[in-house]
Amino acid sequence: MAAADKDAADSSVPSPTPSGDFQELRALLLKPEHAELESLKQMLASRPPVEARSIAALLPDAVTIAESAGPSFEQAMGKTVEQALQTSVRRRPEVITEAIFPIIGGAITRAVRESLVRLLQQTSYALDHAFSLRGWKWRIEALATGKSFSEVVLLHSLIYRVEQVFLIHPESGLLLQHIIAPSVAESLGDSAENAAMVTSMLTAIQDFVRDSFRVESKASLDSVEVGDLKVWLERGPHAVLACVIRGSAPMSLRDQLRDTVEICHRNYLEVLTSYSGDTDDLKGVRPHLEACLQEQLQPEESRSWLTWLVLLSLLGTGGYFLRAKLVRERLLATRLSHAMESLHHQPGVVLLDAAQHNGHFQLRLLRDPEAESEAVILHKAGLRTEETAAEFAPYLSLESELVLRRAHHALLPPDGVTLSYNITDGVLSAQGIASEEWIEQAKLLTRAIPGMRSFVCQVSALPRPKSLYAVLYERARVIESIEFRFRAGSIELLPGQESQLQRAVAEMKELLRMAEDDKSGMNITIEVHAHTDTIGSELYNLKLRENRAKVMSHWLANSGVDMRRLRPVAPLQFEQERIDRAASFRVVITAGLNGIQGSR
Repeated sequence: MAAADKDAADSSVPSPTPSGDFQELRALLLKPEHAELESLKQMLASRPPVEARSIAALLPDAVTIAESAGPSFEQAMGKTVEQALQTSVRRRPEVITEAIFPIIGGAITRAVRESLVRLLQQTSYALDHAFSLRGWKWRIEALATGKSFSEVVLLHSLIYRVEQVFLIHPESGLLLQHIIAPSVAESLGDSAENAAMVTSMLTAIQDFVRDSFRVESKASLDSVEVGDLKVWLERGPHAVLACVIRGSAPMSLRDQLRDTVEICHRNYLEVLTSYSGDTDDLKGVRPHLEACLQEQLQPEESRSWLTWLVLLSLLGTGGYFLRAKLVRERLLATRLSHAMESLHHQPGVVLLDAAQHNGHFQLRLLRDPEAESEAVILHKAGLRTEETAAEFAPYLSLESELVLRRAHHALLPPDGVTLSYNITDGVLSAQGIASEEWIEQAKLLTRAIPGMRSFVCQVSALPRPKSLYAVLYERARVIESIEFRFRAGSIELLPGQESQLQRAVAEMKELLRMAEDDKSGMNITIEVHAHTDTIGSELYNLKLRENRAKVMSHWLANSGVDMRRLRPVAPLQFEQERIDRAASFRVVITAGLNGIQGSR
């Protein structure tokens, strides 16, 4: 407790002030640093703000120095560049698309072309070996291994050999490395020493194609083919790989060549970019080039129990199909025999020839126009149109059924007439009732019907209908029997004649309608005759007759009678047929075609 009180008392005592000697010593020791710090403060205070243009001018040099310093710059900038690229793709994907289109377009085109070639090649081999003995063996192998049949065919039947591999410098055309397959080294002999000339020729061929056919400068030669020899080329930025292939190589070899080119560029990029002409610098790529010397030969087959099993299966299958073919031929022959018998019994059909070939029937027939249709004839014979080639020729049959059918089509008998035919004496008989016109026409037409010797007509004639002129004449008599009475010395009708006026109007309308329906040009004129008594002077009576005729015509026209068919008539005194105060009618009928004119 005492110690604590002592510490509190010590802490409350103020620190002693440094003496003047200590201050002088500190000033002597720290004076240079104080002066430098004060200078830096003044420099920073008086310096203008940094401009972006100054940084932009120094940035390229700074980036170059940072790259030469080591991989630290790449690690520092990698994440930033990736994020910027992702942001740019999200905002404006079309910029990236336009930038990579020249590269990606060619790559896609090439990949699609190689895939199609590989597919066609596999399909071709599969079709070539699909039904051979070896093909059946490969099918069983495909089932056992779980691979597709095309893969097994491609595995066994492709025969090719890579004989030489060239690594060429693309800019100068110089030969970088050359590998020859041991199996062909002796046969090539001196030609293997002309490898440099081969590379020069390949470069010259590519330049010739570009110059002669106006090919784009970026286009490259992919392959050269002469007979059974092919040269496949895979191009890289600083080296071109060329392989001489004999036979048909699979498209998978392209992948091997492409991988080899990538390995050469990855492991020897500095040597390729600064190639000095010394091939010893690239000896390390020879193992990779030797891996491209692939060879695949067709193995010899040895007949095993599986082969004999396939042969026996084929023989059994062939026997089965042969038996099935014989049975089918027998069935077809039976069908043809039944069809021929059916055709012989069909009226109006004559079979000339019948044959059967490869499941199809061939027939030659005669057919009456009145017989059944061609499709019906074949159907009744049990034959289908799609399996039958039938040739029909026309002819006339004298069978009673067809002769009677021919008579019906020619005479067109009405409902009240029945036709019958006796094939023994060739007589056609008709019974019933018909018009006189049909009877007369039938007697003329029967002479032109084939197979008919005589015609017995037992048809009663129907009463001849009245002619239109006779009907009009009767109606005209009814109209002419109608008359109207007037008051003395007046144009007024006596009362009580309204019903008679309606009757006259109805009769006149019907008469005019019947005349208009006639197509022969029948013409009707209704004359309205007015009469007077003898009281009064002759001139007065004439004027009264004229007025009565006109007024009567107007009354009829107002009631619906065609005014053009009405003609008012006022006869002179000596022309009057009657002397009374009345109006009568006279109908004039003119037949335009016949020139017949009648009147009442």
